[in-house]
Amino acid sequence: MDANEWIEEELYPWFWMKVPKPYIKRDFLFIPKSICGYLPPISVKTMLRYNGKEWAVTLTSGGRRRLVNGWKQFVVDNNLKKGNVLLFELVEATSEAVIFSVEELGLTNA
Repeated sequence: MDANEWIEEELYPWFWMKVPKPYIKRDFLFIPKSICGYLPPISVKTMLRYNGKEWAVTLTSGGRRRLVNGWKQFVVDNNLKKGNVLLFELVEATSEAVIFSVEELGLTNA
């Protein structure tokens, strides 16, 4: 294979989460501190992409970053349950917008 044929995959920052019961009932999701360094320090419109569709939410600023104003709709529209394991991949993070690609990895009993 010629060196020019190689396609380098870019790895985006990501986190996974086993969805706890409170995040099913409330309209917010706390973002792990491990990803916050990649995010703009201000509140910003955010998009969740899942199964070819998009949901608008807001990423809050401050010490405990959260996705609000749309998280509950994302949960309802995708029939998420306690124990769903979700992978969030950060594909864009500017002062104008943040985009997470979301993938469901399965459902645990815990």
